Amino acid sequence: MFWQVLTIEHTKITRRSMFRVLLILIALIVLIIQLVLFGTHENGINGLAIPEEERLGLAEAVTWPGALVNILTYISGNAFGGLFFVILVGALTASEYTWRTMQLWLIRGISRPLLIVAKFTALLLPAMLLVMVAFLIGGSITALTSIHINDTLNLNQLDYAQMALSILRTVYSLLPYGALTFFLAMVSRSSVVAISGGLSYVLLLESLLIQLLGLLGEPVRAVVRFLPNRLSENILAANQLALGVEWSATSGLLDPWAAALGIACWTLLFLGLSQWIFTKQDLGE
Repeated sequence: MFWQVLTIEHTKITRRSMFRVLLILIALIVLIIQLVLFGTHENGINGLAIPEEERLGLAEAVTWPGALVNILTYISGNAFGGLFFVILVGALTASEYTWRTMQLWLIRGISRPLLIVAKFTALLLPAMLLVMVAFLIGGSITALTSIHINDTLNLNQLDYAQMALSILRTVYSLLPYGALTFFLAMVSRSSVVAISGGLSYVLLLESLLIQLLGLLGEPVRAVVRFLPNRLSENILAANQLALGVEWSATSGLLDPWAAALGIACWTLLFLGLSQWIFTKQDLGE
């Protein structure tokens, strides 16, 4: 029954016009960023040449393999990827109450715990597609800029296994933000509340928490490292393996495996709260 629910949910999500619009928008954002960086590298700022050191940095940002890791940073959980995933999760989950599809599943004999797990699991494919589409579009345009600047793609510098893992790590960084929004949608039954709450956390509340906790000194400051934003930064630091650069636990960063465990804990926490709320809800309202 779980797989039946999952298959139907996947079909519903991928056929939604909003999902397709979000795919197009995130791809356009990545495309525009890379074109602006390339234009700055070629023409400077307002026609004025930029220092050679900055120009070399821009060259690395728009040529393979550095550009590929750069793109994954844009579409991670604490960047544009998190924002788009919040919008998607909030709109899709809250609309289930408006359309009363939750009730339909329960009438067909699906248990509430299984339904919640299936619905959240169904969101993993859209998360993967958001990252993959943006990565492929960004990778395509930076392939052209790489050839223009370096006359080569430097394919010998790419570690394809690590690149695949980098994509998965980026998708994984979306999960706590999606789980938070999923919880807000369950509590409020409103897409407006869920989306605005999720976006407020990503754009404002988390950075505010980091700043406030940072002022309180140790050991309170240590809590900052376990917020989703910082955990995502640790996960994304490991993406540098795609460049052949070994990750090292410097500058206060956690080990990537510890960060992955932290992200799992946040995700399971919000999913568990969603489960608890859903079991107590009167869906006849």
